[in-house]
Amino acid sequence: MKGFKVIIMLFVFALFSAQGSYAQEQKESKKEVYKTTKEKTPVKVKESLKDYSNYKIANEVTYVNNKDLKVYKFKVEKGSWSHYLLINEKGKIIGIETGEH
Repeated sequence: MKGFKVIIMLFVFALFSAQGSYAQEQKESKKEVYKTTKEKTPVKVKESLKDYSNYKIANEVTYVNNKDLKVYKFKVEKGSWSHYLLINEKGKIIGIETGEH
């Protein structure tokens, strides 16, 4: 009976160890990043940048194809700090990246 308990304990330990190793795996999603300029972006995207008129907006812009929409990434600066705006091609601001992940 004592041997049976030891076998059960080893089995449970192995089960939890295997589960933890699978939880730490990450699937890499490789999306192609394209470069463009602020002038070549769609009109709706430019209109959503009007709220940031007192910020310095970089001319270099990157975008990725996210499902059916393109998501543009603009670097905006004000004073000594900067962040990135994520705007879809319909002109909706979908996020802000501060670099503090």
